[in-house]
Amino acid sequence: MYAELAVTTNFSFLRGASHPEELVARAKRLGLAGIGIADRNSVAGVVRAHMAAQAAGLRLAVGARLVFADGTPDMLAFPRDRPAWGGLTRLLSGGKRRAEKGDCILHIDDLIDFIAGLNLIVMAPARIDAATLPAP
Repeated sequence: MYAELAVTTNFSFLRGASHPEELVARAKRLGLAGIGIADRNSVAGVVRAHMAAQAAGLRLAVGARLVFADGTPDMLAFPRDRPAWGGLTRLLSGGKRRAEKGDCILHIDDLIDFIAGLNLIVMAPARIDAATLPAP
């Protein structure tokens, strides 16, 4: 059984193209065990995804893809319980308050303040520059 966890909806502006409902329906048609919605520094897509997953009988993990301004690798953050969900939304709200509208500025120290109860997945960079690799 396979569940794709790094799914980005159209709520991740200029990154995701499909509506959460479409992604859930596609996951169901593909026979996936579940799907994880993790929009970029946002949880905006999870309500629609939750409703669609519930109707489809598909397991859903809700979280966010944390993108940091300090060079920290992106991380998927999935809360384990209600207090962790509150911490994740406070983390994202703090990052949005310090940025211009439509942006979010997060630093690794921000995550440390709200890390309790979060399942984190560190994402590999999109590409690795050979010049930054250590010499053999």
